[in-house]
Amino acid sequence: MTLHQMHATLPAFSGAGERRALLAGITFLEVTDSDRLEVATLARWFEEHVVASGCMPRLSVVLEPPAGSVALRPSGAALARANADLPRLVDTARARVVGALRGLVTVPSDDRFLRAAIFLGRVRRHEGRWIARPEPTAPLSGIVLSLFAVPLLSERAFYERELCVCEVCGRVSFDRATSSRGLCHVHAARVSALHAVTQAPASRRRAAG
Repeated sequence: MTLHQMHATLPAFSGAGERRALLAGITFLEVTDSDRLEVATLARWFEEHVVASGCMPRLSVVLEPPAGSVALRPSGAALARANADLPRLVDTARARVVGALRGLVTVPSDDRFLRAAIFLGRVRRHEGRWIARPEPTAPLSGIVLSLFAVPLLSERAFYERELCVCEVCGRVSFDRATSSRGLCHVHAARVSALHAVTQAPASRRRAAG
């Protein structure tokens, strides 16, 4: 199975470039939400979603200060070292990405990462559309956030209305019917079930017990 085949909840009306960038960002979050992530998987994500789309040239190393750096195509003894160093780097990058996206659903909204991506030239206008062009020395989190910035800048009103970033698991999704933009459908359902139990009449709770 390629990384393109992984499930991701995506809005239906974005242009091809915006949708491709959004798929890349969400796939990164899903791929890195694993205790068994290996360098080969991250390298495959980078190749399929960053290099193939023309966002960046192929890199030999990815960075995430202060967590360090990891070689994307190590061999021999370097492979074991890269896999050992990977969790700290990826966890740091993932937390920064989720934290930046979560800022968009807070009140008031915090969109500093979008302004930073524009200021640093990691996203730019090209033939009337936003494209991601992070520099080779950009941190991994900056690369991923530049991918998210493309659809967010293109369809800002939609994302401000329907973007959900779960406070519990960090899942990013789009749900018009959600009652909370801070909970995914799984954790929103659990909260609703717990609320129903706590609000039930005492006699019903005793019977249930």
